[in-house]
Amino acid sequence: MDLRTTLSVNESFLEMLTDCKNRGAKAEMILDINGLERAEGIIAEVHADDPQPYIKLQDGRVIIEKTIIALNGLFRPEYAGC
Repeated sequence: MDLRTTLSVNESFLEMLTDCKNRGAKAEMILDINGLERAEGIIAEVHADDPQPYIKLQDGRVIIEKTIIALNGLFRPEYAGC
């Protein structure tokens, strides 16, 4: 079985996303939006207080936090075994 490093149950990526933004570090993500897709870039904005927290990349792409299943090699627990 392939094992992955995961978030704790009920933890979100918001703290990591904010850290990436503050450091100007690239965020490499796997998203689940009607199927899996990759996204990467520098985070321009983090909107953690929105009812559906989201980020905006420097290229203008908006990504809802709950669609992110992996960020820089760290996975949501429900995707640990895929």
